[in-house]
Amino acid sequence: MTTRHTGTDATPPKSACPDCHVGIGQTHLEGCDVARCLATGLQRLGHAASCRCPQDIWTGRWPGEADCAEFGWMLGPGLPDLTRLLTTATWDPVAHRWTRPSKPTTTTEGETR
Repeated sequence: MTTRHTGTDATPPKSACPDCHVGIGQTHLEGCDVARCLATGLQRLGHAASCRCPQDIWTGRWPGEADCAEFGWMLGPGLPDLTRLLTTATWDPVAHRWTRPSKPTTTTEGETR
């Protein structure tokens, strides 16, 4: 995955994946529940065996955290709104990252997303 500026709301990078314990820049081990399928952006564990996506690497941050910080979708310092990311953003399988929706949507609370 590509490393991007994450703003000041993101947590500091962690040197090792909390599940498979690989270091930053290393490929997640098979069976790691933190690794993402780079074709869908969703959890790699249990995805279709026929998927030909490349292996995900540990960036030092939880998947989606950098995208939330970049989009300003934080619930508080160090607390990315991953639910908003998964329900509002679109996964780009070529760039291996989440992108903002092309048209803003309005929530039931009246907040523009």
